[in-house]
Order: sequence, then C-alpha cells, then structure tokens
Amino acid sequence: MTRVRRLATVAILSSLAPVFACGSGGDTTPGTFAVDFPTVAAGVAVIKSTTGVGVQVFATSPTGTVDGSAGGGCQALITQALNGTVMEKIIAQTPTPVSPCDLLAGKGSLPVAYGTYAFLAVAQSSAQKVLLVGCAEQTISSTNTNVVIPMTLVNETMSVPVTTCTSLEQACPSGGNC
Repeated sequence: MTRVRRLATVAILSSLAPVFACGSGGDTTPGTFAVDFPTVAAGVAVIKSTTGVGVQVFATSPTGTVDGSAGGGCQALITQALNGTVMEKIIAQTPTPVSPCDLLAGKGSLPVAYGTYAFLAVAQSSAQKVLLVGCAEQTISSTNTNVVIPMTLVNETMSVPVTTCTSLEQACPSGGNC
C-alpha cells in the first residue's frame, strides 16, 4: 500500500512553559504536527465518514515508556485506544476531533512545552468505531518541533471507499468535488 504524506494537515503546538515545563528549563517553541494517512483515499474517508482526527499528547521517558510506566509508549497507547481504555495521563489534547480540512486551513492547536512525548491520533466513525490510529514518539526542543503521526487502518482487511481525489485538498470542504 502506498503511503501518501499529508503534511498540509498541520496544527500549531503552542507554548505553555509554566504549566507543562519538561526538559531544558521549561523553554518552549511553537511546533507543528502532521497526520500522515496511508493513502489519499483513507484521508478522504476520514473527511466523509468520521468526525475527524483526535490527537492526545502523553509524557514519555527517553526510553519510550508512557508516564513512567513499564509499558511501551506508542505500542501501549495504540492498544489502549483500540480497546477504548486509554489509562495514561493526557498532557494536551484537541478539544474535539479535527477535520483534515480544518487542519489544511491551519486550524487547531495544542499546548506543549519542551520534553519527550507520545502523540496519539485516532479517527473514529460517528458510531465510535476506530477506523485509523497512529502514534509518534518525539522529543520537542528548540531544534526539533515537527511531529509526523503515521496513521494506519486498524484492520488490514478493511476496505477504504474508492475516490477520484488525487489529493486531500480536492476533498475539502466536506467531500469536495471527488
């Protein structure tokens, strides 16, 4: 399956040093995250059949454990998300799922200070069924502020509706012309 990078689905990670100080003395810098859909068709399916993509941020240790626990960072978070029981402490999250079209328009923000995090992204259908999930672990610093969250279908046998769109931009707003 060909991966199609949707770097245009970007949101700003805001500075909030006094509240979420981690790492190098609480210094912060604006950063971005991008959702990387496995195909254009998968991104269009998110636009047409879900409420959007919800992103949650969790503190991790440099060794990849979430919130100091013994479990693996992203692997544990994805398993928990698929079971509908994320138990880790959320550092920041989108208040509601964000449409890929809204992300393309530059809407959405998350407050995150310097530190090491796991970024969990989930796209659910209106029936609360997880369709796509992704996670990326990254240290945010003054020289490292861009996070790409690779999304995958939760079930490899699940089919994505065919689309004539050749880019996610063509599908905006709300299904667009393709």
